Amino acid sequence: MFACVILLINIFLAVSGLFIYRGRIPNGDSVPNPCGTGGTWNGVGHYNQNGGGTLNPFGLEFSLNYRMWTIALCKADSDGDGKTNGEELGDPFCD
Repeated sequence: MFACVILLINIFLAVSGLFIYRGRIPNGDSVPNPCGTGGTWNGVGHYNQNGGGTLNPFGLEFSLNYRMWTIALCKADSDGDGKTNGEELGDPFCD
């Protein structure tokens, strides 16, 4: 029984972490789905729409920046599409 309680607490903490990280980037709760099928991308920084698993290029750079929104991360073009991360997340002037 104790092991089950510990497992549930760990799962809760892992899932809660995602929301904390989304709050550290501009508009993290409303990142559009890059597949163009509408809706938002809840797994910001991951290839998986719901988070978890392999990090995408933005997720890797976010990790390298101590999981904080920095001017360097804002000005970077993590996905190589010609737009800065700031432009894509609604912070074009890196405020």
